[in-house]
Amino acid sequence: MRRADRPGTDAEKLAILGIDLDEVRRQADEAFGPGALDRTRAARERGGRPRGRHIPFHRASKKALELSLREALRCKHNHIGTEHILLGLLHTETGAAQHILTAHGVTLDGVRAAVADLGRGAASG
Repeated sequence: MRRADRPGTDAEKLAILGIDLDEVRRQADEAFGPGALDRTRAARERGGRPRGRHIPFHRASKKALELSLREALRCKHNHIGTEHILLGLLHTETGAAQHILTAHGVTLDGVRAAVADLGRGAASG
């Protein structure tokens, strides 16, 4: 798929995998309080963060990124894309993200199959 043909927003990209971003946001608000995603360190620092400043990662975030690298290598890809990060989040060691995704029927095996299909040029949607 050419870059221009790919969905542009995060919501559109997640929708291809059957994930409703509005529903994820609603459930995060329900579980952690209204505006929970807007209270994250990343949301507070978006745009106003000085260059060169180190942002520490939570243990579960670091684990998800490490697993994303392993998934990219497993796929024989030379980059880490959003698909690999999603795969990393679906491992049981990554905590809340994995629980939310699996509660919506998103599984590691299912996403692995979808990523493999995309790699073979299978049509999505």
